[in-house]
Amino acid sequence: MNKATIVAIPLLLVLLASYASNLWAADDVKQKPSTRHPASQHITVVAHRGASGYAPEHTLSAYKKALEMKADYIELDLHMTKDGELVAIHDATLARTTNVEQVYPNRAPWRVRDFTLAEIKRLDAGTWFNKMFPQYANKQYRKEKIPTLQEVIDWLAQCRSKTALYIETKDPNIYLGMEEKLVGILKKNRYLQKSKVIFQSFSEASLRKLQKIVPHDIPLIQLYSPAMLKGQNLDDVLDRATEYAEGVAPDQSLVTLEFVQKAHKRHLVVYPYTVNTKEEMLKQLSLGVDGMFTDYPDQLVELNKKKFTAKSLVPIF
Repeated sequence: MNKATIVAIPLLLVLLASYASNLWAADDVKQKPSTRHPASQHITVVAHRGASGYAPEHTLSAYKKALEMKADYIELDLHMTKDGELVAIHDATLARTTNVEQVYPNRAPWRVRDFTLAEIKRLDAGTWFNKMFPQYANKQYRKEKIPTLQEVIDWLAQCRSKTALYIETKDPNIYLGMEEKLVGILKKNRYLQKSKVIFQSFSEASLRKLQKIVPHDIPLIQLYSPAMLKGQNLDDVLDRATEYAEGVAPDQSLVTLEFVQKAHKRHLVVYPYTVNTKEEMLKQLSLGVDGMFTDYPDQLVELNKKKFTAKSLVPIF
């Protein structure tokens, strides 16, 4: 063996070792868990107040469009009437989404809890939408009424729809017995099962009450507004949520990669609200969220049909 060969052998061994080390490092990178979803994973589509970008929120027309657009869930915000009926409406008052000021001019501030169901059924829950969104206006919307929870369930049964309900208890500290009433209606209609309902609330107390009276496999989701988390330690917030919830629903402005990673580490799903543009949807997808609330469910459904690379979110056709 000549001198050149003797010198070359150690050099070759060094190069091979370096190459192997790089391969192992690359393999480690590939196997590190990522909060970003694989290309095949379905992102849950929650129709926010129905397909409320296209029809009056919390009306059967908005729910119908959500079904047509293949949303996974229809979100229902529930308030309670003066005579104890659960109705689907977002605001605590009737002023923004009905003509209550014209029908009952002397009953300000027009709180839902100050009206009976019969009185509320006199109201027009659709004309406001035609005025505010003329590009989506429809004469039929003038006939829309605020539906009760029971009416929504009956309507879904008529449609033979498998779309589930994503129910929020609104102001449960005001509506005493709301959770028991809600559970009673769902139980009577055989809706108190995982495949048909999820519960959410900004109220921890309401979710803890539900935790005691619903089957353990039905998910409970804690909603968070920016004000709720201001000055709070995220680890403490999420640790507390794990005591009673299976997921969190933050305002989309709160969602960061750190937020999602810490939630997933605690086995909490993340459903931000309200995500209404394609750019916002792609951003949330890049952060690894599990689902989204949107007024435009068709847009998120369309993104679900495409596959995205985990890092760049470039669609693969």
